Amino acid sequence: MEMTCLIVDLNAGDAEAKWNASPASKKALLEAKFAVNLEQAQDLIKSALTSPMVIISKDFSPEIKALLSEYQAAFGPMSDFQVIVNSDPSPQFMMSVFEFGVEQFVADETWVEDVSAICRDVDTKMRDPESPEYRTMSLVMAVRSADAGHITEAQAGVADLATYDFRAAYANGKASEATGDYSAAIDNYRNATGMNKLFRPVSTRLGEACLITGRVDEAIEIFKKLERSNPSDIDRKASLALSYIEKGDFETAQKYSAEAEQLDPGSSRVVEIKAQVLLCQGNFNEAFGMLDKMSDVGPFFAAKLNDLGIKLSKAGKGKSALALYQKAHKIVRNELKYKITLNAVLACRRLGEFDMALKYVARCAKEYGSLFPKLAKIKETLESERAQKAQAPAINPPPKQVG
Repeated sequence: MEMTCLIVDLNAGDAEAKWNASPASKKALLEAKFAVNLEQAQDLIKSALTSPMVIISKDFSPEIKALLSEYQAAFGPMSDFQVIVNSDPSPQFMMSVFEFGVEQFVADETWVEDVSAICRDVDTKMRDPESPEYRTMSLVMAVRSADAGHITEAQAGVADLATYDFRAAYANGKASEATGDYSAAIDNYRNATGMNKLFRPVSTRLGEACLITGRVDEAIEIFKKLERSNPSDIDRKASLALSYIEKGDFETAQKYSAEAEQLDPGSSRVVEIKAQVLLCQGNFNEAFGMLDKMSDVGPFFAAKLNDLGIKLSKAGKGKSALALYQKAHKIVRNELKYKITLNAVLACRRLGEFDMALKYVARCAKEYGSLFPKLAKIKETLESERAQKAQAPAINPPPKQVG
């Protein structure tokens, strides 16, 4: 796999100059790319195929949390691939990054030499198709590509590994989510938490999967436990708020919603909470207007949007359903887009818009990737129904009555 080493210098120092000046960097075997702020780093994470990440910072900050979250979403819990440069990290700093599985701290004085050695180790692992890191990353990249057919194939490559490696079990859980098998996702996440209880993202995913499958009380217990470990995390408060909304306890939901908003008033998660309340109250138009303020929406709210679209479509409001799907498609995670598109196909079919439906079929096939047997059958049915419609005799309006 092609790799680069991402070095994020949040101290606004001379990291790039030090790296280029050191003979040790020439032995790293990986090209280094540099960023000095969150936006640059996020762009590089999104564009790189795979990337060990080095963060140079004196203190833990919201930017570091965002970076670790972005990296974890893109590449999974690859602790071997992440490094913090800080000679004397505070206990709070260490605890905060450890929640993301990051365990490697290196000294400011020797970071170039240490990072170079880590890069060589990563390069060796990623050149071995049998290594746990290579197999896990292959599945992670399949999920990242949002190619559900490729995901299913890649899952077979970690079937044995996921029984004893928490990283593979976590990646397998995400893969199961991406293909809509939430029961399998729950099994994988439970397995991963049993192997590493301190890796918080897997517990978060487990709670989300429980919520999606209607195990609301289980989800609440998981999110409460996470909340106790870090009461200043907006995602945990948002997850609790959404869980209590689902339970019908709007008073408790409002408590967590207010706390989340206090932490980050402009967060997409806060908007998500408010929109979910509106949906439960039947204020669909107002909720619909809030979708543009969301981003990277996860499977729970995406499922709610899909359900609403299906209800609108079945009620004869196909155009409203399509408008909803168009907005939803822009804000959900990549691996969830094909589900939105598939529902748009069915909405077009109910409207009798077969040409438009077939265009959505083509997009869904591209988003899903590989072979999608269900979609092939839908396409065949649509083409048959379109032909029947074209051959049907035109129905002339009755003549106007005179006199």
